[in-house]
Amino acid sequence: MKNSFEQYLDTYLQKQRKCLINDAMSYAMEGGKRFRPRIIFAILKGFGIDEAKGYDAALALEMIQTYSLIHDDLPAMDNDDMRRGKPSLHKAFREDIAILTGDQLLNDAFRVIGESQTYDSDTKVSMINALSKYAGHDGMIYGQLLDVTADDRTINKELLEEIQDNKTGGLFKISCLFPMYIARIREEEYFTKLGSLIGQIFQNQDDLFDLIKTEKEMGKSLNDKKNNKGTALSLYSPDELKNLIEDEFTELDRYLEKACFNTDDLKGLLKTLRER
Repeated sequence: MKNSFEQYLDTYLQKQRKCLINDAMSYAMEGGKRFRPRIIFAILKGFGIDEAKGYDAALALEMIQTYSLIHDDLPAMDNDDMRRGKPSLHKAFREDIAILTGDQLLNDAFRVIGESQTYDSDTKVSMINALSKYAGHDGMIYGQLLDVTADDRTINKELLEEIQDNKTGGLFKISCLFPMYIARIREEEYFTKLGSLIGQIFQNQDDLFDLIKTEKEMGKSLNDKKNNKGTALSLYSPDELKNLIEDEFTELDRYLEKACFNTDDLKGLLKTLRER
């Protein structure tokens, strides 16, 4: 049985124009872990706000996340054949359809926020600004640029952290800022750093899993080593990286002690991240 957010997502897609792009959008969005939306819901609960207030925000963010994965998998980028446990979109629908689908998801993300009946105008403006900033040149896109122009010979600690803070941290910053806007709290510095800390852990784990887990376990292609990508494993041994991740979880636990919301639900979600 699908949860309420999944039903909400399905209903949105079913209302869109019936065409091949919508079929491809539905295919690409199916099967995601929804970790970023779940951060939104956990923080909202910590503020005592119904998670349904975050559905429009979560849908917009999940659209950005999915579009980025579609484009990442393309032959010109990471050239990956599997995503979310099934063939990548360009393998299932052709490369041109995958490009257009990613473009449509990017546009729809802003439409979802703009047409939302849940948020007032000030909240919408804040959300749109955060999406533009942290999914763009001050976040994910900039991090992707650094990522595609680095390799395992040119990577260093400073560059690795910059890639992680932008490419992966960008969307996690959004997932922490969105519930802050909904709660009408203004602690941008705290919530931005919170997203950065979570993103750093998430990316270090992904780099480690590329070596120690199988594609079946991860549900996606694992080609970093084959592609000579600059990752954390270019600088650390697997054991060193495991220890680093543990240190980062400790730092995150301490940081959550300063939170202005009840962190129980978020800590429960982060426990699943720690155990994945």
